[in-house]
Amino acid sequence: MDIEEFFKKMNIIIKNKELYVEALTHNSYSNENKKERHYQRLEFLGDAVLQLNVSLYLFNKFKKANEGELSKYRSSLVKRESLAMIARKLNLGDYVRLGIGEHDSRGFDKDNILADLYESLTAAIYLDLGLESLQIWLNKTILEPNNLLACLDFKSDFKSELQELIQIDKRSDLVYKLVNQEKIDNNKILFTINCILDNMVYGIGKGLNKKQAEQNAAKDALSKIKLFK
Repeated sequence: MDIEEFFKKMNIIIKNKELYVEALTHNSYSNENKKERHYQRLEFLGDAVLQLNVSLYLFNKFKKANEGELSKYRSSLVKRESLAMIARKLNLGDYVRLGIGEHDSRGFDKDNILADLYESLTAAIYLDLGLESLQIWLNKTILEPNNLLACLDFKSDFKSELQELIQIDKRSDLVYKLVNQEKIDNNKILFTINCILDNMVYGIGKGLNKKQAEQNAAKDALSKIKLFK
């Protein structure tokens, strides 16, 4: 499926296909193939477009929230981990053009590249089709209710919270141990990590990268520790 088919499924009919090719071209590919265009300029614009539209959404959605609360919500939604999570759900890594070295190091599944892809495509839609199609894109991706809740959950740093808790209780050091990694659909790898405390497994977490799996393991451990406090 090419990028036109990808957007058709969202009822978005693109006009300038070359703009989206640029949005999906990493600088490693551009350098190796002596192409001038890659996605960094679009990613710059997409970041600004995303910041504005997410701010407007939050301003209208949470009418009683103060400036500090709105800033925290926005930060959680547009941070790299959140955008990368959405990009993985959309399988954007299947469409990116990478240089050989970057591809071999699994650049198509790196958080920073996936987040950049989401931002560059956001800019491409805005430039190519305007606000109406941009709103469709945002509503079906970052502002989709399940994605929205999942992204807002990133505002919690479960690893830091768990570390603070065990320091208060004067427990031994935490250990995060990778216990399994398996290939799943579209060349993705699912990591399983155990959160070990006092030589016991307190939490188990899974994720499409190690950081995400560690956060989920810490979250699992926190829920159990708090249950018995």
